[in-house]
Amino acid sequence: MPEVNERPLRRLAFRVEYDGTEYCGWQAQAGQRTIQGALTQAVLALDARASEVAGSSRTDAGVHARDQLAAVSISLPMTPTGFVKAVNTRLPPDIAVRDAQEVGLDFAPRFATRSKRYIYRFYRHTARRPLVDRFALRVQHDLDFEAMRVAAQHLIGTHDFTAFAASDSAHKTAVRTIFEVTVGLEGHEVYALSVTGQAFLKQMVRTIAGTLIDVGRGQRAPDSVRRALESRSRRQAGPTAAARGLTLDRVDLRDLSETQRDAQVEVEVEAG
Repeated sequence: MPEVNERPLRRLAFRVEYDGTEYCGWQAQAGQRTIQGALTQAVLALDARASEVAGSSRTDAGVHARDQLAAVSISLPMTPTGFVKAVNTRLPPDIAVRDAQEVGLDFAPRFATRSKRYIYRFYRHTARRPLVDRFALRVQHDLDFEAMRVAAQHLIGTHDFTAFAASDSAHKTAVRTIFEVTVGLEGHEVYALSVTGQAFLKQMVRTIAGTLIDVGRGQRAPDSVRRALESRSRRQAGPTAAARGLTLDRVDLRDLSETQRDAQVEVEVEAG
């Protein structure tokens, strides 16, 4: 049996679900509680030679995920199922690894991603609902959902989304492609704004949510979304909605043969 330091590294891709309420976002930060930091710590407790855990999206503080794609290199000869069980015993209750599979050593979650779907949840109620409020924004006004749907259509396609990005967003280009935007009732008094795209800018989805909710309230016209896009000015879009309503809901993979070819394409800084 080879010595521990002689074992070859293997790479595992895995899906992660987390409640981001108590975390300072995905990305590891010194002295801060983060999702990436907690996952890396759990893996290192199993295998001291493990790499830092990498993710497909650098979700912001307070943002949740049902389907974050992540990967790590390890030297232990354990099955993907064994890895999931072992890591989950070392994670806090608000983070869980759902499944894992072995991939090539060059697998990078961000470059392997074809599209992502974010869901922003909100509910209409005069009083706060403690069992809902952790994952949804409370809206006290009636909303015109048809106006919101009309406004959302302006977002579909390839556009410069500077107006919907954080003012300190660092990116080479603000051009992004949105495939689908829908809004509708998800459950009792809870509504879901679903945004599917190739990649996103910092706070882009939350600003889309804040803008469309303003449209629903009648505080801005549906066509103001088109004008905001054309202006490329953050002041022309609506407010950035609270982080707690946002969940990374789904990450779809490219054909793995495409990932290395496109490895130099710019990826998002943070989608929340």
